[in-house]
Amino acid sequence: MKGFARYKFCLPYLAPHYAGLLFVTAVGLASTALSLVQPYLTKLLIDEALLKKDGSRLIEIAGLMVGTSVVAFAFNVSAGYLYTKISAKVLFAMRADLLRHLHSLSPRFYAQWKMGDVLSRLNNDISEIQRVVADALLSVLGNVGFLVGSVVILIGMDLKLFAVGVAVLPVALWVSWRFREVLAERVREMRERSADIGSFLLNTLLGQRVVAAFDVNGREAAQFAARNDGYVGALLRMQLVSYSASGLPGMLLALSTAAVFWVGGQQVIAGTMTVGTLMAFLAYHMRLLSPVQALMGMYTSLVTAQVSLERVEALFAVAPEVKSGEKRLKDVRGDVELKGVSFGYGAGQPVLVDVNWSVGAGMVGLLLGPSGQGKSTLTDLLVRFYDPASGSVLLDGVDLREIQLGDLREQVCVVEQTPWLFPVSLGENLRYGRPEASDVELLEVLGAVGLAEMFTDLNALVGERGLTLSAGQRQRIAIARALLRRPRVLVLDEPTAALDEASGKLVTEGLRRYLPSTTLIIATHRLAMREIADTVLELR
Repeated sequence: MKGFARYKFCLPYLAPHYAGLLFVTAVGLASTALSLVQPYLTKLLIDEALLKKDGSRLIEIAGLMVGTSVVAFAFNVSAGYLYTKISAKVLFAMRADLLRHLHSLSPRFYAQWKMGDVLSRLNNDISEIQRVVADALLSVLGNVGFLVGSVVILIGMDLKLFAVGVAVLPVALWVSWRFREVLAERVREMRERSADIGSFLLNTLLGQRVVAAFDVNGREAAQFAARNDGYVGALLRMQLVSYSASGLPGMLLALSTAAVFWVGGQQVIAGTMTVGTLMAFLAYHMRLLSPVQALMGMYTSLVTAQVSLERVEALFAVAPEVKSGEKRLKDVRGDVELKGVSFGYGAGQPVLVDVNWSVGAGMVGLLLGPSGQGKSTLTDLLVRFYDPASGSVLLDGVDLREIQLGDLREQVCVVEQTPWLFPVSLGENLRYGRPEASDVELLEVLGAVGLAEMFTDLNALVGERGLTLSAGQRQRIAIARALLRRPRVLVLDEPTAALDEASGKLVTEGLRRYLPSTTLIIATHRLAMREIADTVLELR
């Protein structure tokens, strides 16, 4: 049972719904009580109505059966509906918390983890946790309640026959326990193979242009088939253990029903038990086996869901590399300074070593150098995707690590070399950083980057990742999106890489017109851009 301690992870998500859960519990127990009445009504029906040929008693007992069935049905529907509603809210809360956590992690995390695996944990594993937790309360309470009630009634009816009926129960429980660890390992293997398929599909679809250009469709299909075979094998191994874990105990419990028939039938023949009592006993006994089997099945589900808990907790355990400071920003001027900044991505050669540079408020600073010399790394440091290994980055003389992240990223905005556009309209992409912006403002920023005449319909869709547009158009739209934020510091990573010289000049001039007092920091390999710079940092 030690592994089940992991389920305390779910308690904070259930806490806001305790009142609803108590109501569900009460209704569920009431439904269980009504279910316990029905087998006893079978005894009365046979002994007091059918065998005595009492028509009025037959109508009375039949009415009770119908009444208890209808009320129990209403209770079950009410409890199930409310619990489904609560469990859906729990599922959303879990996913929302994990999504917020994932957004707080640095690019280093996404470079090390497979995206398909992350999506599998966010979607499939949390769904599995929610499903099991949702089933657990109603199933455990209902089945335990019915089990206890049935045991009390069966003992009261015939202790000897009860002992015969439950003789194999300890063996069935032992078999179920023995399969526990094997099943958990098989489930873990199956989830990992499933995540491998997700990662492969994501990468092969995102890289579709490369696949087509190199004409390797057949090789991709073969690799997919190999991964699918690995998943199917893991799935079959898991199902074999799962069926054995539930089927063998179920078979053992079914044997006890035959024993009850034999011993109880002997008592009816000997005249020591009425037919109605035997029928009622069998009804209770068969219902007794059902909750035992259900509880063993729930035990199996709890074991398999532990794997999902482990996988989700592994994501939550990844600590954010960058943590927010406490200092609020007011009246930002836009002075940027690097003091002794060094940084590396791993144990290899550092990317930046003891870099010193300053860009005054409203100035244009140029990060100049060939690819691979740390220009993009410095832009990441300026917006705190990473922190320096040593040294500090200052804004208006304040170390960025002391500033609240929300304030920092409101005042310092970055446009990356490969911009990301969402598969929504042009207007929605532009408003991503300022949802309240008017259409007039959107057209203004489009004009600043030379796209006003080209894009007059703000409701036009840009396609998946903006692929209905040219690379240059995507880059300009990303710049326009950043301009709309009106940051005090605008960081541009190769902003004219996809533009010709004339278009690049148009964009840089538009930037300065639209944000005349904003500090511009431009990372580029183009030597011609020196002419617009007030200060240059050359990285070699």
